[in-house]
Amino acid sequence: MIQAKSYSTKNIVSCGLLAGISIILTRVFSYTIPIAGFPALRIGFGDIPVIISGMLFGPVAGALTGTVSDVLGFMINPMGAFYIPGMTISAALRGFIPGLFYWAVKNNKIKLNFHFINIIFSILMVLGAIYVPLSQNEGASTIALIFYGIIAFVFIMLPVVLGIIIKTDDGLYSFDKILFVVTFCYYMISLLLNTYWLSLAYNKGFLIFLPGRIIAGLVIIPLHAIIIFVLSRWFKYMKI
Repeated sequence: MIQAKSYSTKNIVSCGLLAGISIILTRVFSYTIPIAGFPALRIGFGDIPVIISGMLFGPVAGALTGTVSDVLGFMINPMGAFYIPGMTISAALRGFIPGLFYWAVKNNKIKLNFHFINIIFSILMVLGAIYVPLSQNEGASTIALIFYGIIAFVFIMLPVVLGIIIKTDDGLYSFDKILFVVTFCYYMISLLLNTYWLSLAYNKGFLIFLPGRIIAGLVIIPLHAIIIFVLSRWFKYMKI
């Protein structure tokens, strides 16, 4: 059972700072790619501070950081035609899920082979990426299939290679765990929930928005995981 914890002034300030950084990265330093004529895919780094908040301060703090960053960010600089409440739920979960995961790891509630799971996740993402050109009405050319095959190979091997090359004395914030939580969040939130919210908001089919988000995940997942891993060496200065 997750117990309520008290938050020091330093932790509260840290969460507020992370929410502010998320707003800046999302609303200023990000790029929105239209899908089917709608602003349906945002490329940026605004999710990273929210994930870090959950990792460091727990699921409740992570959820609040995500909620504040989304609601306040929309009030400051709305990037869509209208407010989508479901996106706030997704933002909250983006901090809650890493917080819950790291609470379980710290309390020895979860013991898994994360390298193996990461490979499974990678294979699933790659299969989705290969499906994208095959699902187009015009069909997929041989060159396109070769290109996606190369991406598939790189994406499958990336977790394995990085897991071998990157070493750390801190088992809690090891690369395999960070890659797992980033990938799991992307699957559950970006691919499933956010795609569903967009299909409801714009009254379009789920599969219209999904392919672009799959392709983006091939880059976003490893990039976000590497950035969080690099930043993890300074986590000890942010906590009590």
